Amino acid sequence: MERLKSNTDFSRVYQKGKYSADRLVVVHYLPNQLEFSRFGFSVSKKIGNSVTRNLVKRRLRSIVQKLAPQIRRGYDIVVSARVGAQKADFLSLEKSVRHAIFRAFLFLKEDRGHERGN
Repeated sequence: MERLKSNTDFSRVYQKGKYSADRLVVVHYLPNQLEFSRFGFSVSKKIGNSVTRNLVKRRLRSIVQKLAPQIRRGYDIVVSARVGAQKADFLSLEKSVRHAIFRAFLFLKEDRGHERGN
């Protein structure tokens, strides 16, 4: 999974891209003219102290890493936690991420964000 790291990349996605929101997360996305998608994660200080923010960020990273093969290539995607994400369990957070990505039409057509066999 390729990562967005620079503030310039994040700013470009926020300013020029579109977004899709769910109860616990907001997904910002922008085509990147590359053969792969890059992912960034944003957790505000409103979420809590550094321990809490890092926990939320690790969970988001894990969820997106699991979903990455099902997501279209060629996008820069920033997943931002909303207030309330720190209190949500892993499955609720995963459902929220899936829903926001689905609403952004970022899943490959055949996958739709559902795991095989479920």
